[in-house]
Formats: sequence, C-alpha cells, structure tokens
Amino acid sequence: MGKKLAAYNSDGDIVAFYDTVDSPAPDGVAVIEITAEQLDNLMRAQAIGKRFAVKNGVPIAVDPPPPTRAELATLKRAQRDAALMATDWLVARHQDEKLIGDGTTLAAAQFATLVKYRQALRDISDADRWPDVDLPAAPDFVTAIG
Repeated sequence: MGKKLAAYNSDGDIVAFYDTVDSPAPDGVAVIEITAEQLDNLMRAQAIGKRFAVKNGVPIAVDPPPPTRAELATLKRAQRDAALMATDWLVARHQDEKLIGDGTTLAAAQFATLVKYRQALRDISDADRWPDVDLPAAPDFVTAIG
C-alpha cells in the first residue's frame, strides 16, 4: 500500500480518496496526503452523517449544510403525496360502494370530511410558510377503518 491521498474540489470539499500505489490520483487533481488514522477518522465521521473538507491543508469532517428550501419543498410534497395515496383506497371503495348501491362503509358526512382533508393536502403547497408547514392530520375514522 502506498500513501493515502484525499482529492478535493475548488470549494474545499473532499471528493475522492486515492492510494499512490493501488489507485493513483489522476493528473491535475488537487490532493493532500493523509494518514491512515485520518482516513479512519473521516470514515467514522461519515458514518454519523458528516461530510469531508480540507481546511488549511488538513482533512476535516463537518456537518452537512442544511437542506435548501427547494429540498425541503420536495420532501414535503413527497409526504403530502404519501398522505393522499394512503386514502386513495378509501375514496375508491366509497365510490364503488355507491355505484353498487348496497350502502357505503363511510357515511356521507365522513366522505365529505375525507374529501375536504384531501383537498387541504393539495392546497398546502399554497400556504404562506410553505414548505415549513405541518400537514393536516387524517380524520380519526380513516385510521379506525384502515
């Protein structure tokens, strides 16, 4: 085994590790030499969510940046979509039962509440504080039926 190298970009983020014997760094790549102990420490830090950087020629582990507003919005939309999908079956069953005509599991008022809940989920992305909002809670009867 050769010397360990950490390659980093113009922002100082470590982007790769190399070994001078087994996997030399490509020409032109900015690298610093690191010890096996430093590499082990970086790997342990990565296991708890840290990212790697170079500061003053020394490898360090730092907290990742907070998610961007766009990333938070994407996550919130996924949560909203999951909440809608979680009640799709109930809407479909109610509509099927109405078509069959033998009565429905949900009372008319419950179905109206369910539809309003689903509309509130769809409208949540228009909220002033989006995406820093809490999704509305599903009606109690949804969890009781499901």
